Amino acid sequence: MADAADKIVIQPGDLNEVRLDPSESPRVEPKLPPAIPWWVRLATSPLVLVLPLLCLITIVMRVAFRTQPPRTRHAWTAYLSTLLVISGCLTSLALVVVLATGPLPLPLSLSSGLADLDERTEYPSLPAPSALSGADASQQLKSLVAVISPAAKTWFGKQEALSMSFGAGVLLQATSTGYLFATARHVISASDWSVTSNRRAMVALESGIWSGADVVARSRDLDLALVWLPRHSGTTTFVQPVAPPRDGEEIFVIGHPEGLKFTLSTGIISRTQNSVLQISAPVSPGNSGGPVYDRKGNLVGIVSSTLDKSIQPNAENLNFAVSAKALVNETGWDFAQGGRPKVEKFWNAIRGTSADSKTK
Repeated sequence: MADAADKIVIQPGDLNEVRLDPSESPRVEPKLPPAIPWWVRLATSPLVLVLPLLCLITIVMRVAFRTQPPRTRHAWTAYLSTLLVISGCLTSLALVVVLATGPLPLPLSLSSGLADLDERTEYPSLPAPSALSGADASQQLKSLVAVISPAAKTWFGKQEALSMSFGAGVLLQATSTGYLFATARHVISASDWSVTSNRRAMVALESGIWSGADVVARSRDLDLALVWLPRHSGTTTFVQPVAPPRDGEEIFVIGHPEGLKFTLSTGIISRTQNSVLQISAPVSPGNSGGPVYDRKGNLVGIVSSTLDKSIQPNAENLNFAVSAKALVNETGWDFAQGGRPKVEKFWNAIRGTSADSKTK
């Protein structure tokens, strides 16, 4: 017997001398059937579209296969893990698409009207007898400015919800029946608007309570639209005076630049050309549709656009508004069903105000 300490050493050359006996046929391993039949994979693959159900089934299967052979358990574990990964990716992608293109959830506060205006007992007396300071303009005029967003429908119902964009609007008239606001046409996505589309908008004031409103008119050629919502209580009335713009006059602009709600900025009217005003007051996304006031609180314009510095990097304070004169021009408008009488009330009130001013 060899000593336990003895070792058997095999040289590489010894391995090369080993040859298989050609008379012996190679042993064929038996082919086992797949642990998961193809029809089971086909039947369960649609579960990737329903992640919660797939998670539940995975838990049940893991418990049910505890007593199965290791080969079966490992096959099902790998298969279900693959389904979970695919389902998680699809669910994440679908969530991103919904959040990027779908409406926002319902506002935290939603009302059928604007209590901020219904409960008002007085409005600022405009035009002011003397030029307003910045502090006076902020105190008196911001309460006339609204946040406006196109209304959207929720994915699983017909309730109104906020869309992904918003702009500003200004109160033109408060009557015993409702409120008329002006805004930019692009704020409410009215490019495809028609008299039969019944387009809706969402309106909120400083309280943050949102209310649904009707788009009752839009300008055919200018970036203007009119929004109306009903009144539920109160009797205090208001008419926003409109004045022609003058080159070089000082102005106040109120809006929501980059989401900074009810921001007041100042500047001058740099140039007027037909119905377009070039203004020096700072304007950013969120200002669109907001009012341009003169120093006495007369409405002289509605903010429409700013020159994109990514296209023109040298542009500084090249901002534009539509002249408010277009709001009192009775031609060039398309009206929704029942919208014209609501707008005519404002025109009649403006004509009455102008007549009173001439008399005085």
